[in-house]
Amino acid sequence: MRKTIKWVWLALALFFIPFTNTGVLAESSEEKDDTGKVEEKNEVVYANLEAGGSLENIYVVNAFELKEPGVIEDFGNYESVKNLTDTSKIEQDGDTIRMEAASDTFYYQGNLSKELPWKFTINYYLDGEEVDPKTIIGESGQVEIEIKVEENEEAETPFFDNYMLQISQSLNTDYFYNIEAEDATIANAGKNKQIAFTVMPGEEETLMLQADTDQFELAGMEISALPSSVSVDSPDTDALTEEFQSLTDAIGEINQGVSELGDGIRGLGGGLTELENGSSQFQNGLNELSNSSGELTGASSEINNAFQSIQEEVDQITGIDGIDQLGSMTEAASDMAAGMEALADEIDALTTGYGDAREALKTAMDQIPEATLTEEDFQVLYDSEIDSEIIDELTGTYEAAQSALAVYNESIESFEAVEPALSEFQTSASEIAGSIRSFADEIEQSVGQIDIDEGLDEFITSVNTMADNYNQFHEGLLSYTNGVNELSTSYADIHGGISGAATGANELAAGTDELQDGTSQLYDATQNIPDEMQEEIDKMISQYDKSDFDPVSFISEENNDMTNSVQFVIQTDSIQPEEDTAEVEEEEESEGFWERLMNLF
Repeated sequence: MRKTIKWVWLALALFFIPFTNTGVLAESSEEKDDTGKVEEKNEVVYANLEAGGSLENIYVVNAFELKEPGVIEDFGNYESVKNLTDTSKIEQDGDTIRMEAASDTFYYQGNLSKELPWKFTINYYLDGEEVDPKTIIGESGQVEIEIKVEENEEAETPFFDNYMLQISQSLNTDYFYNIEAEDATIANAGKNKQIAFTVMPGEEETLMLQADTDQFELAGMEISALPSSVSVDSPDTDALTEEFQSLTDAIGEINQGVSELGDGIRGLGGGLTELENGSSQFQNGLNELSNSSGELTGASSEINNAFQSIQEEVDQITGIDGIDQLGSMTEAASDMAAGMEALADEIDALTTGYGDAREALKTAMDQIPEATLTEEDFQVLYDSEIDSEIIDELTGTYEAAQSALAVYNESIESFEAVEPALSEFQTSASEIAGSIRSFADEIEQSVGQIDIDEGLDEFITSVNTMADNYNQFHEGLLSYTNGVNELSTSYADIHGGISGAATGANELAAGTDELQDGTSQLYDATQNIPDEMQEEIDKMISQYDKSDFDPVSFISEENNDMTNSVQFVIQTDSIQPEEDTAEVEEEEESEGFWERLMNLF
């Protein structure tokens, strides 16, 4: 009993010592009237929310670090204040709070009515239906918790734009399973799962938490808000911007290549158009030559038959009667000469027309560019937005033009040989016509002067020689006209290909112009990508880099100069069954005065 009384008195002494010291300090402070010097102030804002997110109450714990102890002042529109350091009195005069800090650190609490920078709305769903969480305590099913974080426009503070939120919800795995939370971090904490969401500064978010439960009950949700003071270093984007610059340069080269391709295709189209015109003239010349071949061979055949008839008649000429018969041949020979001269004139006209047509064809063929386009050039077109059918037509047109040029180059010797052959036939026909006319004149002048034996034999021999030579000329003319007919028929296919190529090239030129418009627009749209990308990166970094944020007081602007930090600690009400308070009250009633006094220590 003596030991017990001794311990009780010791406890009472220890209990009343702080009050005695406080009086001494207060008296000493009044005598000295010292003013304390605050080095910095830290504010911790505590807030309680209902389960649905509505604000219940809010208070602030102010912590002062002092250079020199003494009387200090703070500012805030508090409903009430409480000293958390010692038992000294805190004076409240309107928004001015005055207190005496006897040590290097001093804490006091201020209760106030003020809006948080964030507005929280928490909705609960059971099996897809929205419910009041207090009405489903102990029930089972699929639970969804929707957490909306929005800016509270009624709170004019910079905290929303500069503070990062950490929202944590603990789930007891005895009650919850199949836990899902998109964009959240899920960690194990004993038998609990800790689900943590992060909301970046200046962002409004809607967060979802889903789980199956056998017995629904929740601990309070914890929300902390701290300044996003992590400095975000700008990444080295040189390599990335260089890659984009290479891309834009490549697009520019493609645009330039398409432009050059368009120029080439337009040149090809123009050349093919000229080629088509020249080819048309050449084909018309060949057709005329081919159509005239029948007339030429017909006339030549008549002359050849006449020579054969003369040859047969001359072979039967003998004596005086034969010489008399020669006189009647003069008129026939003159007619033959006139026919040959007419034939020579027609061949001369054909030679001139063919030469003009061949020259036009050569000029047109020279307009076709050499084969410089590669498969890679065509692949650029296939990779573009041009219809593949148009590109196929371009490929066919280009190949047809090159094939026509190749055929022309292979046949150029044949084309060039026609004109000399025609000229040679014309010369031969003219010479034959002259010979026949000279022969007729000689017959007319020599009748009656020819030696019946010797002169007649020479005449017959010359007539036979002339007939044989003309027969050879006629055979050559037949071979030539047959070749011209075959050339005319074959060239019709070449001309058809040239016409189709010209049409396709012109259509393709129009399509290439559209492609060039598209690549030009693409280049214009992408040439500034590196600079725009750097601007977006800088903008994104500045959005989350709040390292230059200067702390301000949550309570009053007058505290800004000494405020070093402000933190928010927010908690929602737990959703759990009510505790049975009967046993607690019974235990309290069973405790005596001494037990309760000892519990104080």
